[in-house]
Amino acid sequence: MKKIILLLSLLLLCASFVDAQVKTNFNNPEQIGSRGKYSKSFRGKSPYIIPARDIKSLLERETQENASGEAKPFRIAEPVNVDIDVVREAEWLVEGDSAFAKFTILASGAKSISANFDQFYLPPGTELFAYSDNGEMITGPITENENNAELFWGTWVYKGSRLTIDLRVLLENKSLLRLHISSIAYGYKDIYRTEVGGFGESSACNINVLCPLGNGWDLERNSVALILNGNSSALCSGALINNTCNLNIPYLLTANHCFEANTNVGQWKFTFQAWSPACNPSQNANGITFNGSALRARSAGSDFCLVQLNQVPSGNSGITYSGWSRNTVGIQNTTIIHHPAGDVMKISRDEQPPVFATFLGSQSWQLVLDQGATNGGSSGGPYYDQNHRIIAQHHGINQNNADQCLNTNKFGGRFNVSWDGDGTNATRLSNWLDPSNSGAMTTDSRRIPFVTGPTLICTNGTFSLQNQPAGSTINWTSSNPNILTIDPNTGVANRQNSNSGSIVITASVQMPGGCNPALYTLSIWVGNPGASITTLIYPSGLRGVNPVSLGPASIYQFRCDPVGGFPTSWTWVLPSGFSFYSGSTTSTPYIMTSSTNGSYTMYCQVNNTCGSSWTNSLGINISSSGGGTPLRVRGDSQQTDSGEINIEETQINSSVPYPNPASETLNIELEGTSTLTILSIAGQKILSTTGTGKITIPITELSNGIYFLTISNVKGTARHKFIIQH
Repeated sequence: MKKIILLLSLLLLCASFVDAQVKTNFNNPEQIGSRGKYSKSFRGKSPYIIPARDIKSLLERETQENASGEAKPFRIAEPVNVDIDVVREAEWLVEGDSAFAKFTILASGAKSISANFDQFYLPPGTELFAYSDNGEMITGPITENENNAELFWGTWVYKGSRLTIDLRVLLENKSLLRLHISSIAYGYKDIYRTEVGGFGESSACNINVLCPLGNGWDLERNSVALILNGNSSALCSGALINNTCNLNIPYLLTANHCFEANTNVGQWKFTFQAWSPACNPSQNANGITFNGSALRARSAGSDFCLVQLNQVPSGNSGITYSGWSRNTVGIQNTTIIHHPAGDVMKISRDEQPPVFATFLGSQSWQLVLDQGATNGGSSGGPYYDQNHRIIAQHHGINQNNADQCLNTNKFGGRFNVSWDGDGTNATRLSNWLDPSNSGAMTTDSRRIPFVTGPTLICTNGTFSLQNQPAGSTINWTSSNPNILTIDPNTGVANRQNSNSGSIVITASVQMPGGCNPALYTLSIWVGNPGASITTLIYPSGLRGVNPVSLGPASIYQFRCDPVGGFPTSWTWVLPSGFSFYSGSTTSTPYIMTSSTNGSYTMYCQVNNTCGSSWTNSLGINISSSGGGTPLRVRGDSQQTDSGEINIEETQINSSVPYPNPASETLNIELEGTSTLTILSIAGQKILSTTGTGKITIPITELSNGIYFLTISNVKGTARHKFIIQH
């Protein structure tokens, strides 16, 4: 195990900055029941139980800890150490070339729940979903893009006490899957409270960012994040912040006391765009979550902490970078955008100029709010001047009214002090936010540039850069001019000599003032699909063998893998005596071999809108001693590791199931009481029923493909193949 984890770590080490993002739907209209996200016939394994915690005692302990008066993040949960190997503990079901898993955790009596993985690796082609009870909140699909060198990943916080993990993985990659949960956050505060008159835990006088007070602040609110700490027990706020060269580096500014409370920034989680879609009534939010960061600089002298996200937000996500100002004069008013008590994003305003102050030993701006409020969880939230530039981040308050709406004094660590910090790169902002040492006093908020254009080019196409920074110039390049040339100034690209292949288009954006260029890329395909290799899915032991030895008159599943090129269909040419069982134009058809021994050749092509790949061939030797075990009917009703379905043919009194292919129902007529069982082509039990006479089995929820129906009674067992085609 340790050798595998080390290998995965080394493979991922060079991919620390991945253009990835995971979306959480906080208002999922889809009801997810016992069949899970993928609607599979799971038997319903009992959930993993986290015993109930004494919530009253947890709240009392927090009150005592807060009595010191120090600024602290907003606590929401108690970490519970666990040792859960999800791969081993989950309920699994195999269909075709994929394996599906479902695993549920129940934290008894909890108001919210989240999970942290200390071993997290998703092989290529894997999809994972995490969701609350009935799927009301759901995150996913989570893919291999979330893999990282630390093998860490954490879910967001889900309403209620139940968390379910659903996933689909290719059978050939299942052995590489790593999912180990090291801790569960047992939520003892109801941050998703939805009683009439409010949402979440924040004070009633807080104002949703999409209310009139937030008009014109769309750039800035798209930079603000709700931060969940390493063990998922506490919340803060923060904002992505621009640099003078407009480089696409995801620096995020928050409060130093958020770091001091939980220093493992490598396991922090950041959710953006989590605001109510309406001003009133306040509603739940969707958001985009990123996992992990690295510490860049911090100082208690102005209570700032700068981290760099491990993942780079994409330009089409809508996420932005906030501008900043080092000026201390001319500030007319101050606006705070934040997540009080972990609630949906709020906005607060002081209409008067801020004043210098010292708060808990840090040099601060002091405000007296006229609109809105702050709560725990607002810590680190950006303070903006009237020009929409960050001048501070929220530190805390010096009043002690039970009603937070009466605590109008607010203190935020001054950005101009943070700029020089304590004089080192690890304690100041200047070298991170002004990489060219320009001495700039301000930057503006901006959107993230991204390249747009065709992702498949048959002849030519044009590329452009969205959100190009003002004053910048672009130089366009192609990763392989022998396949595609591109005009460096206009972005017009042309295919060369009917060549095909994968290309990376790069826009090198140069800012004035000695900055290094910022690079923005788009991966595309040019021309016909790439070369394909014909392989076998079953039996797996023969995958990649050419020629291959197979048995006569037996069903095997073949596979034609495109290297790239956005395939639209597959063309298979079968030798004499071979026939399609299903999927004749797909990448993975089921094919019955010839009943005559001999040597044969099978061909496949991959097609897209530009044309076809060259033809790929697979040599096949048919003999009664052919290698590999086909998908056939033989023996008892157990599946072997090779993918064989062992079934004994015994004549009993029943009709052949009809219709075949079937779409909505499968019918069969029986003499005597019998047990009917539907098996997948890989031998996995799908459903079972008992009856006599004419039996109708609904199959609308089963996927297209080949299945087996077993009929068992006192006279023996019969087996029938049938196809589902919706």
